[in-house]
Amino acid sequence: MTDGYSILKNIRDQSKLLLRIIQQKGPITRNQIIDMTRMKLTTLKRFMQPLLDEGFVIEADLAKSNGGRPPVLYDVNPKTYYSIGIDISRTYTEVVITNLKMDIIDINRFGPPQEPVDTVNQICSYLENRLIQLSIEKSMVLGVGVGTVGPLDRKKGIMLNPANFPSNIWVNIPIKDMIQQRLNLPTVVDNGANAAVLAEHLFGIGLDKNNISYFHCGMGIRTGTISSGSIIRAINDYEDAFGHMVIDINGDLCHCHNRGCIETYCSIPSITKKFKELLKQGTPTYVDKSFDKIDFLDICAAAKENDILARQVITKAAEIFGIGLANYINLVTPELVILSGPIVKHSELFYNTAVEEALKRKYVKNHKVSFSRGGNFKDKAIAVGAAVLSVDEILNN
Repeated sequence: MTDGYSILKNIRDQSKLLLRIIQQKGPITRNQIIDMTRMKLTTLKRFMQPLLDEGFVIEADLAKSNGGRPPVLYDVNPKTYYSIGIDISRTYTEVVITNLKMDIIDINRFGPPQEPVDTVNQICSYLENRLIQLSIEKSMVLGVGVGTVGPLDRKKGIMLNPANFPSNIWVNIPIKDMIQQRLNLPTVVDNGANAAVLAEHLFGIGLDKNNISYFHCGMGIRTGTISSGSIIRAINDYEDAFGHMVIDINGDLCHCHNRGCIETYCSIPSITKKFKELLKQGTPTYVDKSFDKIDFLDICAAAKENDILARQVITKAAEIFGIGLANYINLVTPELVILSGPIVKHSELFYNTAVEEALKRKYVKNHKVSFSRGGNFKDKAIAVGAAVLSVDEILNN
C-alpha cells in the first residue's frame, strides 16, 4: 500500500491548491471554488478527481438549492489521513494527532523535557501505542511536525542551544533525525512561535488576514510573524529577537549579555524575581507562602485579589512589554496581534495593560490593529501548528 505522504507529494500542484482551499473553506461547492480560483469547470473536475480517488476529499453534503438540483458540498475527509504535531517547550512537551481539518483527535502533555534521548523515547513510545489504539496505520499519517525553542538549524532540524532549558545538554541535538528514524515518518522542524502563527493564519483566528504577529509570553518571549502571507524568519531562525529588543541601555543584565532587554522585565523568571526583590525590601503582600516557594502563579492569583505588590509588578512588566509591542507594530504593521503563553493565560491584567500601552504608543494612530488573547488554539497553538507544518511542507513543495 502506498503511503499518504508519497501520494500527496506526487500529486499535481493544482490538486494541492484545491486541497488547501477545501481544507480551509470546506464544506464548499464547485462554483465557490471556481469563483476563488478562476478555473474552468472541466479543469476543476480534472484536478479534483485525484483528491476524491485517493480519499483526501469527499462529497460531504448537499448545499441548499435555489431551485433545481442542490449542489454538492466538498470537504476534506476527516477519517483517512492524519498529521502529528509535537511541541517541545521549556516547561512541557505536548503531542497531538490531528485530521486534515486540524481537528485534534488525540492530545497528551508530558512534563518538562529532560535528556534528549529520554524525551524522544517518551514522545515516540506514546505515539506508537496511541496510533495502534486509534487504529491509525502509519501509512495514513502524512508526517510529523516539531515546534520547539530556537535557535535552530531549521533545514537540518537541529536544536542548537536553547536558553533556559531544564537540562543543559540540549546542544546541537538532531531532533528531526531522532524522531524521523524512530517513527519512520517524514519530519519537519521549526520554531514553536512560527508553528503557532501558521496555525492561526491558515486555520484559526487569522484565516482571512495576511499580516499577523504572535507572541508567546512565558519563560522567554517567543515571536512568530506572518507578513503578506509568508513567515518572516530571523537570522539563524531565532524566535526570541523581540525579547532581546533593548528598552533600557542601563537596565538589568540579560542572559544574552546585553542590558535592558524586554525579556529581562517581561518573562516569568523576571516577574518572579522582581516580586521577590520588592518583597525583601519590605513591601507587603497577601501571598501566604514561604519566600523560596513563591512562584509566578501565586503572583497572578494575588493580583486577581488586588494585592498591591503583585499588581504593581505585573503592571510594570506589561507596560514595558507594551512599549516594545508598539515599536514592533510600527515596524511590521500587523492587522492582528495574538498574545499567548502562560503569562497571558494566567494574567488578564498583563494582557489588558500591554494592549492599552501598545495602542497608546504606536506611531501610526490610524493603523487598525486588532488583538486576541490566546487566539483560536490557545495553549495548543504550537502543537497544532506543528501538525500544520508537516502538511504545509508537502503542499508547498
